[in-house]
Amino acid sequence: MGRCSLNGGARADSGETSRLLILIDGPAGAGKTTFGRSLAGGMVVPLVHLEDLYLGWTGLEGAFARLEELVLRPWWEGRPARFRAYDWLADQPSGPWVEVPASDCLVVEGCGCAPRAADRYGPLIIWLDGPVQLRRARVLKRDGDWEAPLLDAWEQATAIHFQREDTANRADFRWPQPRDPATSRGLT
Repeated sequence: MGRCSLNGGARADSGETSRLLILIDGPAGAGKTTFGRSLAGGMVVPLVHLEDLYLGWTGLEGAFARLEELVLRPWWEGRPARFRAYDWLADQPSGPWVEVPASDCLVVEGCGCAPRAADRYGPLIIWLDGPVQLRRARVLKRDGDWEAPLLDAWEQATAIHFQREDTANRADFRWPQPRDPATSRGLT
């Protein structure tokens, strides 16, 4: 894996280690996976999809704890990580093994990947959003109309989660830009 760098070498340091955790969060259909693939691919660093760690449609709240246990702690200590991806058809974590090599930088994308508990890793948080109708159309086109009733419940759960965790306002970067840039703690 490549050396973690942004803009030719700027690195994030947090505490005793110099690792950069980039978390791409936002509601379903905002473009997190596409952006994450592009960013991680361009930086040549590992990418973890939080959907591989949800335990089904009701697994939002436990996903970060699983991410931390199975991926972030080993990565933070400079060790590789390995976990079994969630198989959405079998409704259990019996999908393929996901290998996460040790690296200076890690990109994680997915709804709920940047709760306040992630702050201990000094992450760079990127918030992606967009018009509800556009995001919903993207999800249903990608996954099928049969998901519409499940998506309704998921959107309610994520809205509650994002409000409680104040995710969008804690983000370092937000896209699209908020109407009032003063509400963001970082650059937009």
